Amino acid sequence: LVIIGSYFGSMSGAMGLSHIYYESTKFACEGLADGLRRSLRREGVSVSLVKPGNISTGMNTKAGEDGPGVVCEAVEAAIISLRPQTRYCVGRVRGTPTWLLCRVFELLPAWLTDRLL
Repeated sequence: LVIIGSYFGSMSGAMGLSHIYYESTKFACEGLADGLRRSLRREGVSVSLVKPGNISTGMNTKAGEDGPGVVCEAVEAAIISLRPQTRYCVGRVRGTPTWLLCRVFELLPAWLTDRLL
């Protein structure tokens, strides 16, 4: 099972109140993926979350940095792997690799990430 989320699931609040609705749905994808992965493990079902960065799409024409192909490659990797990763962070956000950005925001304490945003 592959769920498409976003890097916004790791750093909600970055775009202010006008974007919170979108960011909160991506944060929900994090919990959904984790819960399903843990609940379905005994049945042999793997669950991966793909977290794209700024992808060039019709919805994101100005900030897009990578094409949709990076997302497709991650989905394919999750599907064909015998041991898929729990997270596939692909693309870039303002030139920074998405995997690095998400990892930093997952490891740092909330008081510090609040100041970074």
